[in-house]
Amino acid sequence: MGATVPELRAGIMNAEVENAGSRSTGSSSTGSSSTGSSSTGSSSTGFAAFYAANRADAVRWATALVGSRAVGEEIAQESLLAVGRRLDSLDTPIAYLRRTVVNRCNSWHRWHRGEHRRLVRSAAGQATDYTEPTNDMLYALGSLSTRQRDAVVLRYWADWTDEQIGDAIGCAPTTVRVLLHRGLAALKKEMA
Repeated sequence: MGATVPELRAGIMNAEVENAGSRSTGSSSTGSSSTGSSSTGSSSTGFAAFYAANRADAVRWATALVGSRAVGEEIAQESLLAVGRRLDSLDTPIAYLRRTVVNRCNSWHRWHRGEHRRLVRSAAGQATDYTEPTNDMLYALGSLSTRQRDAVVLRYWADWTDEQIGDAIGCAPTTVRVLLHRGLAALKKEMA
């Protein structure tokens, strides 16, 4: 079994202290990222060595993938901790680290795109003279998919029939009812 999170954090602190000391004396304790040796000795010592040898590469990969040094450092840190938890059981920890960094960067991009879309949708059409409950409803509507939002708004704010909504958004009236059902369920969840 891998090390616990407190042991891993202690290993990180030791590795950072060792890196700071070796930089000031001019020697380098970080090896090439092509090495992938498992831990020798205790889990935290093995993780400290792994962390020291691979932190710079992980930060470099993540920064290149997300385009931000600060976000790249955070993703690299999370990835190193994830690999550290399983370090003792991995055959190729470097490959696992690479895959973890790429997966976490992809997740960050998906979240970032979704968050941007939610912000744009929630701000669209939001006037300053609406009441607080109306602003809350507009914000909640921004969390729905486009078709769900269209169906809910056209039914409850414009009083359109299922057939009219279906013609407007290009679907069958039964699909409109499904969109309304799911949209209302999502709104209830968002407003709770």
